[in-house]
Amino acid sequence: MSSVRQDVFGRKHCRFAALLLAFTALSLPGAAGAGGLNQFIGFGDSTMDSGYFRYGATGGSPGLPSPYQFSNVIDKAIAVTVAAGGTGAFLGPGIVDTVQLAAKFGLTAYPVTMPGGLGTNYANGSAQTVPTTWANGYINGLYNNVPIVTQISNYLVTVNNVANPNALYMISFGGNDLTWLENQGGGVSSPAYITSLARALSGGIANLQAAGAQTIVVLNVYSYARVVGANGSLNAADRLNISDAASYSAQVWSGLQAAHVNFVPADIEGLLRTVSQNPTPFGFTPATVLSSNTACTTSSALVCAPAQLITPNAEQTYLWSDSHHVTTAGQAIEADYIYSLMAAPSQVSLLAESPVQGGLARAATIQGQIDLSAQHRGPTRVNVWASAGASNLNFKGATTYPSDSGTPFGGSVGTDYQLQNGLILGMAVTAGAQTQNFTGGTGHFDQTDQALSLYAAYRMGPLWGNAIASYGLLQEHVARQVTLNTYTDHNNANTSGNTVALALRGGHDFQWGAVTTGPVLGFVMQYVHIDGFVENGATGMTALKFGGQSRSSYVSQLGWRGSMDLGKWQPFAEVAWNHDFAGRNRLVTATLTSIAAPTWSSPASPIATDWASAQIGTAYKFSPQATLRAGLSAVVINPRVNSFGGQIGLNVSF
Repeated sequence: MSSVRQDVFGRKHCRFAALLLAFTALSLPGAAGAGGLNQFIGFGDSTMDSGYFRYGATGGSPGLPSPYQFSNVIDKAIAVTVAAGGTGAFLGPGIVDTVQLAAKFGLTAYPVTMPGGLGTNYANGSAQTVPTTWANGYINGLYNNVPIVTQISNYLVTVNNVANPNALYMISFGGNDLTWLENQGGGVSSPAYITSLARALSGGIANLQAAGAQTIVVLNVYSYARVVGANGSLNAADRLNISDAASYSAQVWSGLQAAHVNFVPADIEGLLRTVSQNPTPFGFTPATVLSSNTACTTSSALVCAPAQLITPNAEQTYLWSDSHHVTTAGQAIEADYIYSLMAAPSQVSLLAESPVQGGLARAATIQGQIDLSAQHRGPTRVNVWASAGASNLNFKGATTYPSDSGTPFGGSVGTDYQLQNGLILGMAVTAGAQTQNFTGGTGHFDQTDQALSLYAAYRMGPLWGNAIASYGLLQEHVARQVTLNTYTDHNNANTSGNTVALALRGGHDFQWGAVTTGPVLGFVMQYVHIDGFVENGATGMTALKFGGQSRSSYVSQLGWRGSMDLGKWQPFAEVAWNHDFAGRNRLVTATLTSIAAPTWSSPASPIATDWASAQIGTAYKFSPQATLRAGLSAVVINPRVNSFGGQIGLNVSF
């Protein structure tokens, strides 16, 4: 982000960073990441550089004083620092955000210059968006810098213009461009120059998506936290830099939106501003959050080994390693924030999954009571029934994204009437509640529901069938927590929704003495809609706006059931194989609330296509008019949903 002069000797503005080699715990590429992510690919400057010039020559720069303008001298300085325990990165002996973010998905962010061909991070310190450093003799850059647009082009060449659709693409830009612009002394039109760069970068990223890239994160340019002084002081030059950074970022994002690029916009400028203005919750002080007070005692964190830290734990207690690059703590805040943006849509999509499972359970409850009503009728042909139950319900989210678990409970009351021709007509009211806790301490959601069901059933000898139509209302409270290194941001929102369902079920009963058994065929169609909502957060930085989401479910059921008449006791059991024809490739939309930014769409949490269900229980007729029914049920062989519960009900004829 800064110039060579600043990066190496603290003169003016440069950045090129290196990877923390000691971070060897990361697995090699190939491990599946969230939603199938299997590779991290980075394009940018030193804010993302994980060691480009640690493994590749800088080429030198005439912008440095003799003898440091020569590549071998600069490269040796980097090597000496690494040998002394440094990392060769611009955050001192720490870990850059690209490495930290990739690790959350079980991936690596090695630089492309790393021997062995394992590197996928093209970001290199001092890189500008387009090759402008040649225009002034590389005073603000290195001879071997690769501009960001060229980085993207080089990647597409290596993959024959077929980008990995399962990769995470992360892009930073802007700092070095604004430094170059400042150093022109007014010789270049700021608005026109920024617009030309924004168009070039937007075009390059659009090409990336056109080649097949699907998961793209684009950071905005940070400025405020870097230039602000004590007590929030800013001079005219600082304010201009902040304004240019905001304009540049907005033009890139709007250009991508105009090109129909689906990307996650990361408001790093707002994030670091929040940290700068509220240092204590993040583990800093009003002094250690300023770029004028740095963790490294050297003029540049590039040549900062552990012995050059102002205190042994300065990488965690200071925000800035040098005047342009944040410490490990700052990098962790950035990585956590970006991860939260990527995970949130999948997390929130689970709000629509619980009602689907609840609808299947509701249908099973009513169908069980239909069986009891058909077995005993009083002189008025009216039956009244009630049922209550609870279960343990777990949803497995996309790999490395939060899952959730909870204990839904609820009950139904109903009544039905049998016509002279044997047709049963009835209605039922169901109400329930649950709290589903997201894994990893990332919050929870509370869901209550009420449903009205109308049903009909008919038997013709051994053949039987029933139909249940339901309409329900949902109320949701979402409490989503985002960890930003040592601080946890709390976001809350309320929303509502509705459900519509139609359950059809039929079969054939075979009678062998006291045993009744036979095949069962069912089809349950459901539609769930959750209204959009806007979160309110403690800081407002991680709060998001989510669009309305819908979930369709068309589940076929093929099974076998059996029961035995033992007088007052009637034990029963049923197993079924289920297949959902819908619900795949669902998207959830999200929008930043901290800054004006395009909305993005991300895949909902994946669902299972096939699974087995089973129930076992007994009915007990304790009087000629009243029958108790108790049972256990389970969802098994389902990689995404695990459920086990029980119900007890009473059916009375009049």
